[in-house]
Amino acid sequence: MDLFMQPYVRFAMHHTFLREYVIERHIWDHEIIFIEKGKMKFTIDNEVYIAEENDCVFLRPDVLHKIEWGGEDCEQPHVHFDFFVEENSPKVRVSLYRKEQMTAEEKTWFRSDYLKENKINIPYIFKLKNPYIVRDLLFRLIDEYEHRIPYSTLALQGLLLELITAVFRDYHLGKAETSHPYSAELTDLLQYMSVNVEKNLTLQDLADHCSFSKWYLIHIFKTYFNTTPVKYFNILKYNHAKKLLLYSSELSLKEITFRLNFDSPQAFSRWFKHQDGRSPGYYRRKN
Repeated sequence: MDLFMQPYVRFAMHHTFLREYVIERHIWDHEIIFIEKGKMKFTIDNEVYIAEENDCVFLRPDVLHKIEWGGEDCEQPHVHFDFFVEENSPKVRVSLYRKEQMTAEEKTWFRSDYLKENKINIPYIFKLKNPYIVRDLLFRLIDEYEHRIPYSTLALQGLLLELITAVFRDYHLGKAETSHPYSAELTDLLQYMSVNVEKNLTLQDLADHCSFSKWYLIHIFKTYFNTTPVKYFNILKYNHAKKLLLYSSELSLKEITFRLNFDSPQAFSRWFKHQDGRSPGYYRRKN
């Protein structure tokens, strides 16, 4: 299927949904929510869903939905976006209320349902087959949105295109397991990477885990994920490093260096700067 889009990121954040929070609304745009931890209750078109860990929620414009506590506090990074940049894209906010509460002007802000228009049959909520890819892209997008360094508009558009593609691909490949003969092995490899993210896994380590040759692993990994296994592992390690820098303030840069199995703070700094353009010390200070 040949699709065209020129997306606009309206809002992106990592949010924890608590017991007392309830919202019932129509939204003007599209929203992707990743359930990282916990549960959320959704009522969409009078159907009730409980979204759990590693579920993807894909909300559409002009569809009434209610979001409630699902029995556990829920960590849910999410992004609101337009599939195309429109003249009023910067003006349109994130809706928090029902259509009947909107002004006449606000009722003109509803975008068309891109999925329906293009006959993309993705449910409102589904279990991701490879949640690590969607999760990491979403966190990179949120990071870019929050820091707004030079060329962030271009970077946000690229990351959102990757995220939308990953969600579409995950659903359709998960629906048709036979579409890739090694989907089970690759899913297991992603789990292995995630569990061992603090180690220095080499291409040979990854190939040995799958019982493939290095060159065959690169070939099948790229056909499934459009990147190499080593580049994908570096993304995982980079996002884990950022979490340690931001949320483990009791750890010094030297302690983080050795926890991530780098030989020296200088080696860690060179590697991090290659991923981010900033040193780990600068990243920690600015955030």
